[in-house]
Amino acid sequence: MADIDIKKTKLQLIEELKSLRRRILRLEKQKNVEKTILQAKKEWENTFDTVKDLIFITDKNGIVRRVNRSLSNKLGVHPRDLIGKTCWEVFRCKHKGTDKCSLVKIQQGSAVREHEAGIPFLGMWVIAHVFAAYTSSKELDYIIHTYRDITDHKRLEEQLLQFQKVEAVARLAGGIAHEFNNLLTGIIGNLGLAKLQLNTESEEYLFIERAYNSAEITSGIVKRLLAFASKLQDTYSLISVNDVVLKVVSLLRETVEPRIKIVVHTDKDPWTVMADPVQINKMLISLLINARDAITECIEGLFKHECKEKESFMITINMENTKVDEKYCKLYADAYPGEFLLVTISDNGPGMDAETQSRIFEPFFTTREMGKSKGLGLSTVYGIVKQYKGWINVHSELGVGTTFKVYLPRAESY
Repeated sequence: MADIDIKKTKLQLIEELKSLRRRILRLEKQKNVEKTILQAKKEWENTFDTVKDLIFITDKNGIVRRVNRSLSNKLGVHPRDLIGKTCWEVFRCKHKGTDKCSLVKIQQGSAVREHEAGIPFLGMWVIAHVFAAYTSSKELDYIIHTYRDITDHKRLEEQLLQFQKVEAVARLAGGIAHEFNNLLTGIIGNLGLAKLQLNTESEEYLFIERAYNSAEITSGIVKRLLAFASKLQDTYSLISVNDVVLKVVSLLRETVEPRIKIVVHTDKDPWTVMADPVQINKMLISLLINARDAITECIEGLFKHECKEKESFMITINMENTKVDEKYCKLYADAYPGEFLLVTISDNGPGMDAETQSRIFEPFFTTREMGKSKGLGLSTVYGIVKQYKGWINVHSELGVGTTFKVYLPRAESY
């Protein structure tokens, strides 16, 4: 009997050990599952915070549950400071409760398509994706919002549209000016011949002289339009823009208000360009006179709000050699890679708003009083720069001033 009891005890012990082993295996498996879940959670969190897109998750009422690091960095706050706020508060949205609100559409059971949206206080444009997550009973649980930054793309698109608009105007103006120039050539020639046949003291001569002078003035306007359309036939030569700038500045200093300081910075060894020095001279004079007139308007009190805190006024001309790469070209529609002489002209006048900036290169557009400007200065600059395969950028801010950047291609070495 004792042997049988011992045998049973051994069998029970073996079974218990097997049971214990199974329990240990289950625990190990459960531990591995938990470890896998924790690892997956960590990977998800790392991905969530590493993605450059702005991502946040809200409950069905628009209360923020979670934000990624990209969004909190963009807003300049800690992620926990955003938890519990509504999406309207975070993004200062004006569409709360309207049909334009993505949250309202999802709450109504409608799908939200990918769409562009502006975030004015951040100064950015985004492609917005909004996804709804539902419970097993098909009730709205939470909402995932992802915003992809397309600000640079949007800016480039706007520049391209502006570039195309100006090019279209240039083609139209060039065609009209070319035909008009042909007619004026005949008119001026015939008026000149008529003058030769008349007594300089006669009344007829005075009438012809006035018509001749008016035709000459009109011819000058036509030539500026042709310059805008890049249709003037110029003599190209190897020139130093640095020398042209110094000559123009010496003349400008004699005509500007004494309170306006003109500062010139040049590269130690500025690159030369292939251009007509007369046209480069016109370009620089137009840009500098534009800067002078802007500051003069400040001094005369025409822009009291924009200029109220300015104690000194300055025009700065900077010339430097620069290399343009593909990365830069993605930001500006008419840029291309290469080596360029960069001429920067800045003033701390009243500055311009966005609408004015979008039109400054259009012929006959001016913000000044009738009779004070023909509105051809900057359009001529645009045409001259384009004629020499360059481009011009403008940046302006109300109350700060305006900066023009002219890129002229470096002359090839022979």
